[in-house]
Amino acid sequence: MVQVTTEAAGIKRERWGFLCGAIMALGASLSFAAARAGILGGLGAVDMIFARYVVAGAVMLPLLLRYGVHDLAGIGLRRALILTVLGGAPFALLQTGGYGFAPLAHGAVIAPSTVTIVSTIGAALFLHERLSRNHIVGAAIVLGGILLIGWDGLTQPSGERAWLGDLLFFASSVLWAGFTLLLRHWRLPALQATAVVAVLSFVMTTPIYLAVMGIPHLLALPLGMLALQGLVQGGLQGAITMVAYSQAVIFLGVSRAVLFPAIVPAVSVLIGIPIVGEIPSALQISGLCLVTLGLLTTVGVFRRFGLR
Repeated sequence: MVQVTTEAAGIKRERWGFLCGAIMALGASLSFAAARAGILGGLGAVDMIFARYVVAGAVMLPLLLRYGVHDLAGIGLRRALILTVLGGAPFALLQTGGYGFAPLAHGAVIAPSTVTIVSTIGAALFLHERLSRNHIVGAAIVLGGILLIGWDGLTQPSGERAWLGDLLFFASSVLWAGFTLLLRHWRLPALQATAVVAVLSFVMTTPIYLAVMGIPHLLALPLGMLALQGLVQGGLQGAITMVAYSQAVIFLGVSRAVLFPAIVPAVSVLIGIPIVGEIPSALQISGLCLVTLGLLTTVGVFRRFGLR
């Protein structure tokens, strides 16, 4: 009876983990497509980061006040600062800054590939998570799909300083992989960790943005678009998807949870059709199919139906 109860609880946790991962992937894809629309609408990367953490910080501040500001929701100053550097404003600045030098396709390939590889290896070496054949095969298929999705952009001329953008993408992805591993290692509650990262990121970015860019620059922006980016990048990406991803890491472990960020480029391709009017190429559609196949392989869908 105890074994049956334990297995049922494990299955329930796994299902919740998959649901949280799916919410994270959908929310991140929506914010990615919205960011592209924001750039086309006249906003810069720093403007969107400002909007993101103003909203995310405002949403999460009441939670932080509830859990305790003096000890940062029980996380402590040292761990809170580490998590903020790895998964907060510095990470976002590196990621968005890469698009100032390299095209979007480079980020769509380098970022999720690096997160998947570094997090999976780190989970095996440092967290001692067991990597099954499904994990390894599924991750390889996902990486192949990501490469197909961005192949067109990778083969196009990208400018003399594209390497700098690629380096920023790589650095941001290493930070995010570290955030993922520490979240699992410290086993921190999702809401508390998200609240701390959001509020500290707001404290870090807002004064710097206002001092460097200035109030006249802020008032000259398309405020409707800026408000939309705040809701999407801050409310959806900075709060909801962060909580969902943190829960997925806790429920599924690092090696499976990191595959959900890896499918974001594929989902973004589909979402980008109605939002920015970009029609995917045949290679991108093939990559989307491969990414989906890899994710299903990793979570064991085929095994449950008796297929190898």
